[in-house]
Amino acid sequence: MLRKILLTAILALPLAPPLSACGPANSPAAAVESYLSAVVAKDPVQTVNLACTAWELQAQTEGAAYEGVEAVLKEPDCQVIDQDGKRATVSCSGYIQFSYAGGEDQTDQLAGRFFEVALEGGERKMCGVGYPEVAAAPTVATSADTSPPADPAADTPPEPDSPSDAQPATPEPTPVTIPSPPPPAEGQFTPHQWRSWPEIPSLHPWLYEVYRIGQALGNDNNAFSKVGDCQNIPAAFLGIYDTEDRYFLSDNAVYMQETIDRFGGSWGRNNISLDGGFNFPAIFSPLRADPEICLPGENPLACELRVQKPIFVIISLEFVYAGRTADNYENYLRDTVDYVLSQGVIPILATKADNVEGDHSLNLATAQVAYDYSLPLWNFWALAQTLPDKGINWERDDTGFYITYDAWSERSFSALTVIDALWRQLVDEDIALDS
Repeated sequence: MLRKILLTAILALPLAPPLSACGPANSPAAAVESYLSAVVAKDPVQTVNLACTAWELQAQTEGAAYEGVEAVLKEPDCQVIDQDGKRATVSCSGYIQFSYAGGEDQTDQLAGRFFEVALEGGERKMCGVGYPEVAAAPTVATSADTSPPADPAADTPPEPDSPSDAQPATPEPTPVTIPSPPPPAEGQFTPHQWRSWPEIPSLHPWLYEVYRIGQALGNDNNAFSKVGDCQNIPAAFLGIYDTEDRYFLSDNAVYMQETIDRFGGSWGRNNISLDGGFNFPAIFSPLRADPEICLPGENPLACELRVQKPIFVIISLEFVYAGRTADNYENYLRDTVDYVLSQGVIPILATKADNVEGDHSLNLATAQVAYDYSLPLWNFWALAQTLPDKGINWERDDTGFYITYDAWSERSFSALTVIDALWRQLVDEDIALDS
């Protein structure tokens, strides 16, 4: 009898409409918060699941952008600021707090960023970076008509049709055609012979045209940039050359004072594309860019090149993180080189002293990219072999990742020699402009 009463009561209840009739189960704001939570959890599978189809590749990158650091999402508060049909624009406050190797906490602020959400498969999903009319682009000292595009990996929605003067849209890049790299020269060292490549490289003539294109885009003859991790912050790498009493040039090196003066300000600059714990995914993630300096949707790499407008970029991102392989390292390096070249900037690749991976596969991958593109390869590994313990600081930890204090000094001087040699080659070939 009791079962019959319960069954009758259940049958008498009004039937709930199917979930699909109520619309998506998640709001646009909740979709963004879930995506950000997956990013700090370093879960590329979940970030892809929470992304629309067009954003999946970028979501996979952002899912690894905080690998190697301790990260947590703090006080997130996301609100819909514009919605039209299946798309919505979301603005958030709060921040991502992260720290590297037990160091002090740093933050990536969410304020000033705008996220696009799309309805796909009945769910709200992260789908790009928004450019609402209320979003003012930061003011930077650069030419608006030569700025590079926002994040090339992003599925960026169109800019508003009529932004006000007080709310400038992201500048359009000047269309340029970068020549294709030539095939490797006959007799050149192969990638597998990278140990024999010289420490100080030279420029292949095809890069003269890249330099000329960069000049047409407004690149600064007195500037270079660095793309890197903790091994490349100014305190450890090159920063001494912006402080007169911190370095000494011997008689046979005093000629390089001219180069130090020419590139003054670049040696100790805190590059946007450089930070302790940075990896390749980080430089392609707009979340890792400073919203007070960078344009909406810009990643640290694009932002650095737009703001600094260098003629050279040293690329050195050997930071170890979960999921890093020689293959994905090489793929990211190629993407980085492609973007740097597209801005008329000459990439300088670098080998590393350590062999954390056990088979030198990252140095081989770096040499392969340098070989395929005929790029200068700064072979720091070759120099490190001449130093005590081959430059490795085994007392700091047993992984062999960190180099010694003496190796830091040698590395900076070697990099100075590289910048000097490449710049003088441009001058000797009557390619460089005097500015």
